[in-house]
Amino acid sequence: MKTAIASLLLPMILGLSAPALADGSASLTGTNWQLSSLGSTVAAEGVKTTMQVAADGTVSGNGGCNGYGGSVKVTGNQLAFSQMRSTMMACEEKAMQQEHGLHQALEATKSFEIQGQTLTLLDGSGAPTATFEAGAPA
Repeated sequence: MKTAIASLLLPMILGLSAPALADGSASLTGTNWQLSSLGSTVAAEGVKTTMQVAADGTVSGNGGCNGYGGSVKVTGNQLAFSQMRSTMMACEEKAMQQEHGLHQALEATKSFEIQGQTLTLLDGSGAPTATFEAGAPA
């Protein structure tokens, strides 16, 4: 029992970054994803945009200004966001623009791929809508 508890707590104590699959890739669920780009545009400096996908089919995060949430359906590498909602605070322009871009990216997303610690959301033609890097566990 002590060994089981220690093996669960050790990653938290050591500050390991994200849940990993057998091949070392981050898992879609249970990872705190940090936005690195929208399409081909690098994320705005100083604007923290996050996303967490839960195993229960919910998605939540911070768009850079407002909190957001909704539902997500995952079938293989297919991904569909729905019933999205957000708080409605005003922030500085670069945060508002990035947040609007994120909502457009989630709406356009049809699939995803994970390579190592990078999550890429893809539209119906396979073009990237958003790219995230794995952060601390959600």
